Amino acid sequence: MQGTSGDSARPRDETTGISRRRFLGSTAVTGAVVAGVALDPTGVARAADTDVATAGSSGAAGVVDETGGEVDSTFFSTVFIEEAGSVAATTSDGDLWPNCWADDDSVYAANGDGRGFSDEPFKDVVVNRIDGTPETGLTGEKLAEADEVGTIWGDPSQYNRKPTGMVCVGGVLYLAIQDLKSGTNAFDDVPNASISRSDDHGHTWQKTSAPMFTEHRFTTIFFLDFGKNSEHAVPALGRKDGSYVYAYGMDWNWRTSGAGTVPDPVDLYLARVPQTAVQDRSKWEFFTGTDRNGVPGWSPHIEDKVATLHDPLRRYLDLRPGNSGNLTVVSQGGVIYSPAFDRYLYTSWTDPSFEFYESPTPWGPWKRFLYQNEGLVPWYRMNDTEHTPKNGGYGTTIPAKFVSSDGRDMWVQSNWWNAPVPTPADNYNFNLRRLRLTPYRRQTPATPGPGDNLARTGADVTTIRTCVHFANWKYLSDGDKTKSEDSFDGTNKLIDFWGYTFSRPYRIDRVVYTTGTMFPDGGWFSPYDGGLRVQVRQSSRWVDVDGMKITPDYPYDPSAGNNTTYTMRFAATWGDGVRIIGQPGGDAHFTSVAELEVYFGG
Repeated sequence: MQGTSGDSARPRDETTGISRRRFLGSTAVTGAVVAGVALDPTGVARAADTDVATAGSSGAAGVVDETGGEVDSTFFSTVFIEEAGSVAATTSDGDLWPNCWADDDSVYAANGDGRGFSDEPFKDVVVNRIDGTPETGLTGEKLAEADEVGTIWGDPSQYNRKPTGMVCVGGVLYLAIQDLKSGTNAFDDVPNASISRSDDHGHTWQKTSAPMFTEHRFTTIFFLDFGKNSEHAVPALGRKDGSYVYAYGMDWNWRTSGAGTVPDPVDLYLARVPQTAVQDRSKWEFFTGTDRNGVPGWSPHIEDKVATLHDPLRRYLDLRPGNSGNLTVVSQGGVIYSPAFDRYLYTSWTDPSFEFYESPTPWGPWKRFLYQNEGLVPWYRMNDTEHTPKNGGYGTTIPAKFVSSDGRDMWVQSNWWNAPVPTPADNYNFNLRRLRLTPYRRQTPATPGPGDNLARTGADVTTIRTCVHFANWKYLSDGDKTKSEDSFDGTNKLIDFWGYTFSRPYRIDRVVYTTGTMFPDGGWFSPYDGGLRVQVRQSSRWVDVDGMKITPDYPYDPSAGNNTTYTMRFAATWGDGVRIIGQPGGDAHFTSVAELEVYFGG
């Protein structure tokens, strides 16, 4: 178990109080399918017995199978995201930060539960203007707050305001605000929502006279981001369809409900409204599916809406004692259009994990392109001098202003905090972590030189793993075999892997694996389900290599040893990814690694 005493015991992780992350990590199962996990013939964990919900006659809604850390989108060849926010506006305070890029070139963002860019008292919602870039530095100014911005439609003793989405179109800012449960069963249901308007770049706001959405239907709203002042809407959708503001919505709650007072969200819905009538509820129409030609249908009746994404997948089902899980993957995030890729990106989360999807249209089909598991164990703050900063987060968005012209480099904003008082060191501010995407291109496999370690020299080489405990994965190819990483994440995993993906295929015939630290409760692979194997990624599928021999023999127990090197040779093959994979050993179900090398020939 974590924190076991003794010379070989795992370093103890200490936290105090009850964290908001624990609130977000609920154990409730309310009105949704819980996906079981089974092993397919390649040893990949997949969800069992999940149904695909259809949207109209074409079935536009997508459901994504769990694949043991891999994803079912084939659009990107490599996906990299930092383990924590590396750029922050340290003068800011708060969470959520839905944002938009306005016509005046500033980013406008609304935070919940904080002071925004100010030293003034805490408010439930604050609107801010942000200038600068991650490269030059970020500055901000508080513009408006609380009652100036929106109304609490429910009982103020039971609900407070939370910002969920923001968009700029025609120089006008629109901000979606919901009623979110406070006090007992905090964060656990969302009965009402409305949209406020600003014609003077966030200084003053026009509120609606009544909630636009009620009865827990379409009450978590975030807008489709078409870039600066929505400039890409018409080029992407045409003059007619591009004249609308598009908004995604969720029923019941903004994420998994901890107390089970309402069903957990497993569906993402889509609506649109003319750009000139965003606050007019009667002008809204809801996505009802697509016809046989993929043309979307719309209805003015909210009861006609169908999901553009349906994903009943649950994360963190089989947990170590003391952890909470059973989390749905559809949550309040953001959707941004990438003109470089002609793709729509939905950034969702479970808090311990990021769940990112892509689609060729605003209405689907959606496919997951990133599952990043930061684990249920305590995370490491930005000012931690002992550990590499590492955390998951919630309210994930991609600010459009900070996306590179080729679409490959962008930044993700997300937040977390530990009770009783959140701090900037928790990434409880406007902060950004780098996201880099490389689109897939079919290419002829290249032949590396005999001493060419692809872990260092492969094109856009990106580390992949089930989970990292200490965020030391960056050392897996630096030649220092004393730095250990492991996959302890508080779950009883069936599958564990360590490896790399590349933006082009290579010929491969050898992997050299150096173990990390062995602990009393894990660190080694078990002999079950075929034992330790090597797989390569070919045409987006992972396949076992042929004729593999491990030298020396791998013992499948703690005698695998600390910092011990095992060479895995196999018949020459090719792939744009390679990994070692197997069932983790020990009572805590994790493996360790110090270095992983990849070669051909020699």
